[in-house]
Amino acid sequence: MPDISYNVALKLDKDYLNNSVSVVNVTATMSEVGMNSMTLALSTNPISISTANLTRVGLAFLRNLSTATAATATIGISEGGSFVGFCTLRAGEPSIFRMSGGKEYQAIGTAGTRLRVDITEG
Repeated sequence: MPDISYNVALKLDKDYLNNSVSVVNVTATMSEVGMNSMTLALSTNPISISTANLTRVGLAFLRNLSTATAATATIGISEGGSFVGFCTLRAGEPSIFRMSGGKEYQAIGTAGTRLRVDITEG
């Protein structure tokens, strides 16, 4: 039986461009009962997103908590000692994704940007 359920919706309406995507009742099962929650103060230097104390990483929920329009948060991984970003969040934007095991996740951002991170097990 699933432990997590969530919905994702996107509505785009600009001039003659209109698009709607909606996915409901997406479920995931946690292999263990555990979660890491943290709020990171970002800078232009990579900061580790800790997965310590989790047996196996699962879903990650992230949100840029900043309200300043110039504040961005980029999520990535460390590859060969270099930061490789794969997702950039503008002020207030959220993201949900399933993490891959064995990766060193990191975040960088505009100085003063705060990033909320919740990672579930499995």
